[in-house]
Amino acid sequence: MSLIVASESIRDTGAVASSRAAEIGLDILIQTIQDDLDNITRFLILAREPIIPGIDKPHKTSIVFTLEEGPRVLFNALAVFALREINLSKDV
Repeated sequence: MSLIVASESIRDTGAVASSRAAEIGLDILIQTIQDDLDNITRFLILAREPIIPGIDKPHKTSIVFTLEEGPRVLFNALAVFALREINLSKDV
């Protein structure tokens, strides 16, 4: 959402995003909006064209989700990545 707000210059819409969203042209209105001190939120930007992040620190993305029980449920969830040739392996 933050990428859409920035790229389309939508001025009457906000997005909950990391402070790095300011690097793509958004203004930070409020910081630390969580109400639970143990809360840790990660943000992900998906794009059709590569967006090269800064190389000042390593980047890692984790995806956590739950599924109903049943045959082919895990396959169906992971197939969307395979069909788009997205590699889910961890490079060391």
